[in-house]
Amino acid sequence: MDTPPARSIFGRRLGVISRQIELAVGQNVIPLLTELRQPVDVAEVERLTASLSRGEREALALAIEQRRTDGQSSEHLCLTLLTLLARRLGEWWEQDRCTFVEVTLGMIVLHEQLRGLAPGLTSNARIGGGRSALMMSSIGNQHTMGIAMVAEFFRAGGWAIVDDAVDSEATLMTRVAGQWFGLVAISVGSSDGVSGLAGQITAIRRHSRNPDVAVMLGGPAVLANPGLAAAAGADATATDAAEALRRAEALVALMIEAP
Repeated sequence: MDTPPARSIFGRRLGVISRQIELAVGQNVIPLLTELRQPVDVAEVERLTASLSRGEREALALAIEQRRTDGQSSEHLCLTLLTLLARRLGEWWEQDRCTFVEVTLGMIVLHEQLRGLAPGLTSNARIGGGRSALMMSSIGNQHTMGIAMVAEFFRAGGWAIVDDAVDSEATLMTRVAGQWFGLVAISVGSSDGVSGLAGQITAIRRHSRNPDVAVMLGGPAVLANPGLAAAAGADATATDAAEALRRAEALVALMIEAP
């Protein structure tokens, strides 16, 4: 069976995304934005980023515990504190303010805290149908915190997730050809991973066991260049894990319902 033309896929999915966003604005997005409208303590972010770069766990654990005591939810903590710290650590790396080893130490601590928060995320227990996803960092990208956070949100939302490392295009093609996925999500950590994206997405669609597979892009490089996802041929992008889950649900709903 031939892969449907990308233009047709995008056209059908655009209608569903629009309807889902309209629904989400009334039911999900506005309440969450109200909760997130809080000033950012820049000094605290800097202090915690510094502790992460040294591989220290205590400062972040204490900050999370204080926020939990104040009533902040696991989702709120992931979307604010952990996201801010992951981005700041990435900025330090780009600015040569920390070494690769220091970034790695920080990411290990962030991974640990994410795993600790994940059981508190709302679970719908709806694994099945099209809700299966391959989640990966762009090939050659060594920073995986962002996609790990997205993977935990999707698992909590009832998705079956494969997030083993994909280190080459050959591995990627083998993975999508050998297992049926409703979604392939790619986190682009820096501009270094941009050049090959369009070719990778074309190959995913050509080799995928699911001829209607959805492809979503995210990560710092996409946030810096919002037009990147469309230019590379992806179906959608998202600014954070919660938005990614909502948009993926819309894409999969269209795929399941399409004749």
